[in-house]
Amino acid sequence: MKLFHTVLLSFLVTITSHIISNGCFEVERDALLTLKAGLSDPGNLLSSWHGQDCCNWSGVICDDIASHVVKLSLRNPHDCVGYYCSDWESHALSGVIPRELANLTRLQFLDLSHSQFTGMLPPQLGNLSDLKYLSLMASYSYPSYKSISDNLSWLSRLSNLRYLDMSAIELNIRIDWSAINKMHLLETLILSHCYLSEIPTDLAYVNLTSLRKLDLSVNAFNTTLPNWLWNLTSLLYLDLGFSNFHGSVPSTLRNLASLNYLSLAANNFKNVFLESMSKLLHLRYSDLGYLRIGGDIKFIKSLGNIWYNLEFIILEGNDYSGNISIIHQLNHNSLSTNITREIGTHSRLKVLDLSENNLSGVITEAHFVNLSNLKALSLSGNYMLILKIKDKWVPPFQLSSLGLESCMVGPKFPMWLRWQKRLLNVQLSNTSITGTIPNWFWNMPLQVIDLSYNNITGSLPVSFQLSKIVLLDLSNNSISGPFPTKLEFPLALFIALSGNRIHGTIPQSICDMKDLGILDLSDNAIMGELPNCWKSISTLESIDLSNNQITGELPTSIGSLQYLTTLQLYNNKFYGEIPSSFIWCQSLVLLSLGANNFSGTIPAWIGKQLKNLAVLQLRLNNFTGYIPSELGELTKLQILDLAHNSLVGSIPSSFGNFSSMKNSSEFYSNDYGDVYKDILYIDINGQYMYTSMPLAYAKTIDISGNNLKGQIPEEIWLLQALINLNFSKNCLIGEIPQTIGIMQSLENLDLSFNELSGLIPQALSTLSSLHNLNLSYNNFSGNIPTGRQLDTISDPSIYIGNSYLCGSPTNKNCSKDQTSLSIESATNQSEILWFYWAIALGFFMGFWSVCVILIFRIDWSVAYFQIIDNLFDKMYIQIVLAMRRLGE
Repeated sequence: MKLFHTVLLSFLVTITSHIISNGCFEVERDALLTLKAGLSDPGNLLSSWHGQDCCNWSGVICDDIASHVVKLSLRNPHDCVGYYCSDWESHALSGVIPRELANLTRLQFLDLSHSQFTGMLPPQLGNLSDLKYLSLMASYSYPSYKSISDNLSWLSRLSNLRYLDMSAIELNIRIDWSAINKMHLLETLILSHCYLSEIPTDLAYVNLTSLRKLDLSVNAFNTTLPNWLWNLTSLLYLDLGFSNFHGSVPSTLRNLASLNYLSLAANNFKNVFLESMSKLLHLRYSDLGYLRIGGDIKFIKSLGNIWYNLEFIILEGNDYSGNISIIHQLNHNSLSTNITREIGTHSRLKVLDLSENNLSGVITEAHFVNLSNLKALSLSGNYMLILKIKDKWVPPFQLSSLGLESCMVGPKFPMWLRWQKRLLNVQLSNTSITGTIPNWFWNMPLQVIDLSYNNITGSLPVSFQLSKIVLLDLSNNSISGPFPTKLEFPLALFIALSGNRIHGTIPQSICDMKDLGILDLSDNAIMGELPNCWKSISTLESIDLSNNQITGELPTSIGSLQYLTTLQLYNNKFYGEIPSSFIWCQSLVLLSLGANNFSGTIPAWIGKQLKNLAVLQLRLNNFTGYIPSELGELTKLQILDLAHNSLVGSIPSSFGNFSSMKNSSEFYSNDYGDVYKDILYIDINGQYMYTSMPLAYAKTIDISGNNLKGQIPEEIWLLQALINLNFSKNCLIGEIPQTIGIMQSLENLDLSFNELSGLIPQALSTLSSLHNLNLSYNNFSGNIPTGRQLDTISDPSIYIGNSYLCGSPTNKNCSKDQTSLSIESATNQSEILWFYWAIALGFFMGFWSVCVILIFRIDWSVAYFQIIDNLFDKMYIQIVLAMRRLGE
């Protein structure tokens, strides 16, 4: 028997040695290598995946006994949270999840979250019967990368699963909830942002007795709340927000007595039985925002003792009114009262958000006396609220976020902030602060600083170092002095110093901000040339340097910014030609180079390569040559401004291809959310205006002040969504067609100082949006049309310089006969001109006919000249005799 056991053991060892290779099962190593082969790994997360022993690979953990892979964690180390998304995409795995992953048969933990997986989820994952933890969570911020599943029946085979997160995966199917209901050990189920539209109202039995967390938020159920929810008595966390539920929130909500987190936000409930919440004694967080609940805020007292246990309650986006002394987060309501000191008695309070109301009165230190646990405070948007806090006050709390935008905080800078050692986010925009920023403020570990729209003076540090800053907005203040010689913002995504009095040059160190996305230094007095280092900031999306005194040629390195969408250099002193390297800026949507000294011709490659352009502004430069017809390939173009250059030739008929000027629903909008808006200078009716994106109300063609000739292409009059059209100060000829009546969106039309002729079409009166018109100094004739919209434009100067126009609003009256005479006068002029041309031609032909005959007929020629001689002799004798008689 001992011999048998010895032989059997030897056999098993031999077999195992063939299966296991250097501490790793070969079939499992092959499965991992198959996964790696199908993935893109920009962050080198899988760089250690080589060699025989897969148990030593990054993210792979094997058990100590049999060397089976039991844990695979490939979670993106850079989560896309808040402002920190720049590193996320550059480290995210992407590709397709292979079915061979199911060969890791002993796998208990699988985390592939925050990646960019695409394609179908393999149903073979259901073979991982030992799996306890499964997270396939995609990214909410990058919806273009989608994992999709059309069958979740394989979930029913994961009988040991405790944790399941499939959020942001497109589950475009009818989920078999019975399969989920079979996972009796499941403790966490997250199906947020999954495009779900159906959920059963009832289940025959509820098997999810172990469930502690359920997240069904941000879906499209469009149904009433499922009745089986109230049987999940072990729930600690329930999020049903933003999922289009309707009906009522029943009183059976009280059954979930263990809840400490509840969100019902932004649904369409008719009735919410908030009194039932009084039984939820363990509740710490409650989000009831945007439920369109109204009434007196004192209802909150019906919650009883639960109120004093709450750490966070959101009631924003409702219509409450009354006395504010007991609410944690009640922004975007209709509150218009004072804040009493009672609010400072809630010692458990962590977040206080009363933003975007109509609160008034004075806030003092007494309102915060017991709020020792407060972490976030937002009173933004309450224009009548005054903060009157002494400089020497030491707060009882340590904030991480402070929002006081549009409150009265000034005139002094809030000195009590120096005690906030954990402050990351401070937003004090439009708070009437004057004076300088104290030096200690720049030493705080801040990530977000917004001090815009104040009257802050002083200068910036010469060596400006903010090692943690992500967003810095000091725009629209009175900061002066030189631009810092050194910038150290290694994590910066957004820098705005516009609207100040900063001078000096932009240093080379500006290119050390490798993750910078938005740079706005407009409206200052910055001088010198731009550094040629932009290639190192590959993430830049928007540059605004307009209204400065920057000179020199454009750096060619700007052409390497492949994500650049807006480039604004308006009103500087740049010169030279547009660099050919810009051909690679194919994400450009807004290109404004106006009011500089650029020269040369307009490159044809702009139309060929920059297909996303919505704004092309080259006005007030020294461009010469023809307008390239290739510009007509910019079908997304909404503003074309080539005014006041030295362009020649004709207007390209290809301008009729601007499809965004034909469709009023198409317009450009930037993609920066509430953080930033592009501002563009445009000339409307001779006045400079600022417009911010979107450009739905600024669709413009302005080619005025050039040397263009020929007729206006018929295709121009078919751009029915065009709002502003300015062809003035050129040498254009031809007539305005009746088809101009199609341009119903047209508000401003200027064709002055050209050589246009003919009748002014009656169709102009049908342009219901037209309120600025200038047809002066042309050759128009006939009666000025009236009626409808033209009756509202009564300025006679818009027709001056057209000698043959008559009728209102000019002083030249014309009857029908006079009208016909005046209409014919121009025609008669041309007929008279032809008459004189005919006389001259006749004389010329007759004279040379005689000459030709005399040349070729000698006898005629001799006789002709004899006659001339005889006549001359007779005339001579008569003249001599007459002279003698006069002498006598």
